[in-house]
Amino acid sequence: MAVIEDLMATKLVIVSPKQTVREAAAQMDQNGVGAVLVVGEESGSPRLMGLFSERDLLHRVVVEGLDPGATSVLAVMTKDPVTVEPDTPIRHCAEVIREKGFRHLPVVREGRPVGILSTRDFQEYVVRGLESFIDEARYREALAEGQDPYDHFGGSYGR
Repeated sequence: MAVIEDLMATKLVIVSPKQTVREAAAQMDQNGVGAVLVVGEESGSPRLMGLFSERDLLHRVVVEGLDPGATSVLAVMTKDPVTVEPDTPIRHCAEVIREKGFRHLPVVREGRPVGILSTRDFQEYVVRGLESFIDEARYREALAEGQDPYDHFGGSYGR
């Protein structure tokens, strides 16, 4: 059974809750991501406090008319986001994303962020699997019809 650890992105983009929205947005832009993990220290250990996404930027900053340079991420982040552990089955993660309408799902181990799953990553995973399935089906169909699936030139190997 495939688990989220097989699919999650492990290059995490992390911001402090004290950073400004402008700084977080710049990190998102520089790294080409739609969300950053907001991590703070708890008992000397990094802990996931929230998630700041493009949706948060739009709905909680832009629409509300807040100054991105003067607003802390802490004030507008999604606090205590739903998370999964690395050994969570991919199917369960897909159900969580669909049911909750999320675009990003943080992955934690004992409260510490270790990965993130975006709907874009999940979609690419599904497409790769589907392409592989179709290629395998075509290969088996060609074999069943007596064709050589590797003979792309229409000739014999022995000539």
